[in-house]
Amino acid sequence: MISAAMMCMALTIAHEAGSEPVSGQVAVGYVLYRRANFDRNKVCLEVYRPYQFEWTTKPKDYDMQKLRPYLDLAEKILNKQIKDTSRGSTHFHSVALPNQWGKPIKVVINNHIFY
Repeated sequence: MISAAMMCMALTIAHEAGSEPVSGQVAVGYVLYRRANFDRNKVCLEVYRPYQFEWTTKPKDYDMQKLRPYLDLAEKILNKQIKDTSRGSTHFHSVALPNQWGKPIKVVINNHIFY
């Protein structure tokens, strides 16, 4: 069964890091989960909180077949069955953007910088 938290996380991973390697996708998932205080009931609230994830301002449709790998990854993250590659990050952005938070960089994974 697909929970709301799993769907919200899968959509966030797909939209924010779908073209990234799995390590980058995992990092994005853990940033979201950490910002939701590792509470499944708060994952969707965090996703749709204003100005948190750009994709929520212009959502796309995804068919379930294409979303399946992201759902599987989200389930592993929600169950903490996969290592956190974000190194404890709470924020991330594209390498093309400046550091708008003044936080120290924790890790760079492909096209994302994590803080």
